[in-house]
Amino acid sequence: MRCLIGLICLFLSAWINTKVEWNLKEWTTSPLPRPESALLLSAEFPPLSSDYFLMKAAIFYSGMAKFKKTESLWLSKALYLASYLDPYYFEPYWMAGVSLPWEGRLQEAKKILKRGLNYLNNRWEIPFYLGFISFYFEHDNKVAANYFLMASKLPNAPTYLPLLASRLAVKGRETRIAIAFLQEQLKMTKEKKIRGRLKKRLKALQAISFLERAVERYKEIYGHLPLELNSLIKQNIISTIPEDPYGGSFYLTEDGRIWSTSNLR
Repeated sequence: MRCLIGLICLFLSAWINTKVEWNLKEWTTSPLPRPESALLLSAEFPPLSSDYFLMKAAIFYSGMAKFKKTESLWLSKALYLASYLDPYYFEPYWMAGVSLPWEGRLQEAKKILKRGLNYLNNRWEIPFYLGFISFYFEHDNKVAANYFLMASKLPNAPTYLPLLASRLAVKGRETRIAIAFLQEQLKMTKEKKIRGRLKKRLKALQAISFLERAVERYKEIYGHLPLELNSLIKQNIISTIPEDPYGGSFYLTEDGRIWSTSNLR
């Protein structure tokens, strides 16, 4: 029932967003209440207050094209507030896991998700998000593997999780795992604007994966990394370098990774 209410809130937020012209930047200048104070003011209805702050966070997230530090901090506080007011409500944890890490708010995302471990210990998604943060953003394979194994033992967990945990140390898997992560989130996301953000990031990661495979092919042929991505075109390994949907340019780092000047933001 609460999942249904959460989805209704997200749909409602999308509808409101089309009817009302929000001055979203003003929201970050209006401080959110302290969690303890919000709980006290909610009286007998903290779940409704949780819905309110989640809806507000969803409108804010879907309405911003690019986040500044103060804006991503506001989003993380709003999601923490929603999870605090109703710790058994899954949607704030889901939104924290799917949005905050990509905006550079790793510690805030982990704080919310670790809270979720205590209250929703039957949801595989929560340790899965923590494992993905540890692996993709913090490059800590050991911690990530533990979280993925934890997730694999919970009800309805995808069958690939134990295999994923065992392959974390394999070189070149980071982008492919990130793609699988985003594809999983798209299955769970109904709100149109949030789906658009996920698809945009997925497109960028697919371009990176394409270039990574081309670099691997170059190294197989010539025994060393190319000096630049244009070398892949010159040697007829690829015909063109894909565009970054965020407006940046892909490049090859000194350690052979593919990244973009946009930082995918």
